Amino acid sequence: MQTEPLEFAEVRKFRFGAPVTASDGPAGKVHSICVDAHSRQVTCVGVRTGFLAFGKTCYVPMSAIATSSRDELVLTVSLDEMQRTMTTRPAGELLTSSASIVSTTKGHWHLTQVTVNAETHILRHLVGRAMGGQEVLIPAAIITGIGSGKVTVNLGSTKADQLVPFRPDADLRQAVYSAIYNYEPLRIDLPGIEIHAIDGTVWLKGNVSSDLNRRLVEDQLMNIAGLAEIHNELYSDTELSAEIARALARDPRTANEHIGVYPRLGTIRLRGNVRSDSARHAATEIARGIPGAKSISNELHVNPTATVVPTLAGVTNEEDMVPGGG
Repeated sequence: MQTEPLEFAEVRKFRFGAPVTASDGPAGKVHSICVDAHSRQVTCVGVRTGFLAFGKTCYVPMSAIATSSRDELVLTVSLDEMQRTMTTRPAGELLTSSASIVSTTKGHWHLTQVTVNAETHILRHLVGRAMGGQEVLIPAAIITGIGSGKVTVNLGSTKADQLVPFRPDADLRQAVYSAIYNYEPLRIDLPGIEIHAIDGTVWLKGNVSSDLNRRLVEDQLMNIAGLAEIHNELYSDTELSAEIARALARDPRTANEHIGVYPRLGTIRLRGNVRSDSARHAATEIARGIPGAKSISNELHVNPTATVVPTLAGVTNEEDMVPGGG
């Protein structure tokens, strides 16, 4: 099963049976979604109000949804407005919890949840439940057709039992955090790491202390259940300091100044001596422009007679006996 790598984006999740809250209180449960079969765009969500035979389905447009997760759908409209103005089913294919996900020869699942891109509303993932109750993740990229009550997919060479088990995002994120925390050499870097988990895909953003730790973080996650894909977008302090030093050396405003670069999980301290206020300000501007630099602490001293540079990633090869000294 070959799919393109997913880009990081905000998502909305719709789980059939999840409670729905209108602007004035409880409104019912998620009953269905309406999808344009050609564009794969979700146009509205069916909300079942009332009880059993006494209830009705309202079709809420995506523009009236405030937030949506697997646990709850929150609307910007009232229950009364829904029941008065949103009862006409729009065009498109209607999928409910009785819908099937079918691979021609390799499997059959009941649709339980969908994930869409929060901005475009295009399908991103499906969650399907197998006969034995196990839920699996199915990328929307492998959908070959959407009809009323059925989604067909092409698994390619992937077997049904090789699909990634579904795991709630919060649980997966906690498992990733624990795996990093439990490996002592990485624990000190955890404050600099952001962990984002969406439907089995994990993005690691932020900063670590070294190139080695950047690789080690990924190594610790390889056997986590429910993890389908890792995007390691961490910056290491060692590479960050080198990039900033090179940028300072290339820029004519700071090329001949005596500046040391001291990173700590993306927080950059600039120490040493420069010959003018303009060079001091330029150093901050240059360092701030390097990807991975979270914040800049400019501790440079203006000294027209400066002839030495602090240790660690200096722009020149001269060093102070005391890092950052005058």
